[in-house]
Amino acid sequence: MLEIISAAARFPTVIFTSALVVALGFWFLVLLSRARDFDADAPALAKALGGIPVAVAASVVTVCGWLVSLTGLVVVDRAGVTGFGAAVARVALLALSALVAWSVTHGLAAPRTRQSSNEHRPRRRDLANGAPFDPGSRNARI
Repeated sequence: MLEIISAAARFPTVIFTSALVVALGFWFLVLLSRARDFDADAPALAKALGGIPVAVAASVVTVCGWLVSLTGLVVVDRAGVTGFGAAVARVALLALSALVAWSVTHGLAAPRTRQSSNEHRPRRRDLANGAPFDPGSRNARI
């Protein structure tokens, strides 16, 4: 247990640990109905993840990054890597943790992305010119 607490307080896991504390505080405020929605503040991120709320996506990235970073740091410590090799391993672990966390979050959001892209397809096209059907137009034939 002390090994995990020690790893959570050292670089690079401490970055994700700090973000995890912020995320837990945010969700506590949501539980108390004191937090607002952040989707309007980051529309590009919400759009990239298929409309999944930004707070949920950020929380998933944080938890996944923290778990990968914590596990990797424990493995590096148990391998006995020291000196310059340990510094390189920790910087590489930070990059790997962020990449894996984003990939997992994007993978979890992929079904939602496919579902939302299917919802926005035009359902009927005008046979004459291939334009999407507009029921409000004067030329609409039902």
